[in-house]
Amino acid sequence: MDDPESKINFFERNAIFLNNIKQFSSKNELGLYIQIIGSYTDALNRKGHYNVAIDLIDKYQVFIDAEIKRLNAEDVKDAWYYSIYFVKGMASYNLKDYKTATPIFKKLVQIDDKNDSYKNWLNYSQAWQRQWWLRIISIALVALFLSGLYLKKYIPFAIGMTINIIAFIGVLGISIYEHYVRRSFRKKK
Repeated sequence: MDDPESKINFFERNAIFLNNIKQFSSKNELGLYIQIIGSYTDALNRKGHYNVAIDLIDKYQVFIDAEIKRLNAEDVKDAWYYSIYFVKGMASYNLKDYKTATPIFKKLVQIDDKNDSYKNWLNYSQAWQRQWWLRIISIALVALFLSGLYLKKYIPFAIGMTINIIAFIGVLGISIYEHYVRRSFRKKK
C-alpha cells in the first residue's frame, strides 16, 4: 500500500529481522533493502516524524554504503538510493536545518541536474539559509529608521527624510522577498 501508515506498520512488524541483517549475499538483496529503507523513511517524513527519519537514515546509510562497497555494487545507487538522501534533505528542511539540507540538495542536483524537484528544494533551501542575513539587515534598517526619527532635531530634514525612506523601502523589499519565497514554495510543493 502507498499510504505512510501501512509502510510504517510493515517496517515495525519486520524490524527485528531488518535491524539484524549483518550483510547481503547479492546486489538484489541490497537493492530490496534500500527500497524498504527508502519507503520507510519517506513514510516517516510524510507523517512529520522528521527527527526519527533523519536518525534512521544516518544509521542505515552507513550500513548500506558499506555493503555497496563490500559487494562492489555501485550500480545499486539508483533512484531508490538517492531517494533516501532526498528524504533526509526534506526532513532537514522541514526542521529548518538549512545548513544540512542545502548540501544534500546540491549533491542531488549534481547527480541529476534534470530533476526539477531537486532544483526547487535546493533553491528554497538556499533562500531560507539566507534568511538570517535578511533578518540582520531588517534589524539594521529598523534601527536606521528609528535613529532617523529620534535624531531629527540634530540633522537636516532632507537627510532625516532620506534615511527614513531608504529604511522603509529596504524593510518593504525584504518583506516582499520573504512573501514571494513562501508563496512560491507553497505553489510548487
